[in-house]
Amino acid sequence: MDPIADPQTILAAGAYGTALLFFAYGAYALLKTKNAEQNKNVRWYLGIGAVVVVSMIGFDTLKSWRSGERVVPNVFLTFSPRFAAVNLPDPVIEYRGRTQAANAPIQVADNNSSINISVDSIIEKVKGLQQNNQQLQNALGSAALASQPKELAEQIAAADSAGHDPCAGGGDATLCGWKQLSNGELASAQATLTEAVKAAPVGDPKAKATALSGLGEIYVGQGRIDEAKVVLKRAADLGNAGAKKRLDTLAVPPKAAPMRPLTPVLQPERPNLRERSAREVPARG
Repeated sequence: MDPIADPQTILAAGAYGTALLFFAYGAYALLKTKNAEQNKNVRWYLGIGAVVVVSMIGFDTLKSWRSGERVVPNVFLTFSPRFAAVNLPDPVIEYRGRTQAANAPIQVADNNSSINISVDSIIEKVKGLQQNNQQLQNALGSAALASQPKELAEQIAAADSAGHDPCAGGGDATLCGWKQLSNGELASAQATLTEAVKAAPVGDPKAKATALSGLGEIYVGQGRIDEAKVVLKRAADLGNAGAKKRLDTLAVPPKAAPMRPLTPVLQPERPNLRERSAREVPARG
């Protein structure tokens, strides 16, 4: 708020102005007094006014002094969810040149404080995870293309060498989807192959089977095994060899760890009762 427009400031200025007028009039009246009695009364009024003004000044000074005292607040920074819960490093928090813990109180020293929160380490970690994820997607796409007949890979290579991008307008959607899949672009490949399955002509089951097989590989990479089996079964029924191989792999149950044979605990041999009695009875001389 503007100090000039503050009601307290306006009232204080009015009070001091009134006191100034009071003293000016008192000085004028003191000069015009005609006898000692009037002079004494005017001096009393001026004394009372002086006491009031001094009291006002004292209260204002005390108020100003008390308002100058600042309570240093504690600022707590909390992050939800915790970065450690998602295997990410905590951000670096700096205040006045010192590194602060994530949940430790920060004492703000002045009104113009700034707290620097650096997430560089988190960004580097995310970049590393994205790079690893992309490498996995590339490996998945290469392995999926290798499971298909060589004819498909040759068609993609021939289109690239001839400068004909199958993903351009009017290109082969199935070929485009497999090219995207082989490059690790799983999201784009899924959308393209889904459209390719819908747009596959009835008289060309091979193209539909190839598109379905690509979708099945993407679902396997996403962990959607049940959906992958359904799509791969449709592709296998249409004669896709790669889909049949993938179905065979998914049908193999995971190997269980062999059970270790129990080691028998050997008990010490207990002697026969008659033999023990014979040994315990001393021989007679």
